[in-house]
Amino acid sequence: MAALLKQNPNAYNFVIPVEHNNYILGASPELLLSKQGRIVTSNPLAGSRPKSQISEKNFVSQQELNHSEKDQHEHRIVVENIIRNLATHCVELKVSEFPDILETSTMLHLSSEFQGVLKQQAPNALNLALELHPTPAVCGSPTHVAKQFILDHEGYDRHYYTGLVGWMDAEGNGEWVVTIRCGLLSENKMRLYAGAGIVEGSDAEAEWLETEAKMQTMLNILNTKIAV
Repeated sequence: MAALLKQNPNAYNFVIPVEHNNYILGASPELLLSKQGRIVTSNPLAGSRPKSQISEKNFVSQQELNHSEKDQHEHRIVVENIIRNLATHCVELKVSEFPDILETSTMLHLSSEFQGVLKQQAPNALNLALELHPTPAVCGSPTHVAKQFILDHEGYDRHYYTGLVGWMDAEGNGEWVVTIRCGLLSENKMRLYAGAGIVEGSDAEAEWLETEAKMQTMLNILNTKIAV
């Protein structure tokens, strides 16, 4: 956990005990939903590039994200999904006009910030998060069709990966993030998870390199790199 915090100080870091004395741990960059009183926020991510140690390369990648029709389309699908599901519970909902760039230790992401004022009888934080989850970025769209396609074709069980992790208090306030950049620790073994969203216009090699870079978040705490 100390290594996660040190290497990902701005992430939502977590270590949670699960069944069979295992632990799910990670450094999620993606806030799905936060509720404090009637104020609700969300910060979805979609559209990504691996981060370089060379600032000039990162500048080029940022410009690519800002002008990529494919990445902007991928991001817009996620934003529209949150608007559609969250707006019904809000008297006011604002979202940034254009996506910003969010940087993690290994990635550059297109990022949009939502802030809203909930209706008086709005659901609690967890139920609101469940209305947004799974996002198109981790499942696809339309959701019910994409879910079945994943079950039929993905070929492995995601377990906790792309789920939700967070907290909620007795008043219904809380914070929930998407369970990405994570691993399942079992005794002296760790299984790591990473992936990339596929849309029309996706390039197989680019998506593979993106997945590698996302995996590196957890590999960094083990002081190792992907063997090719």
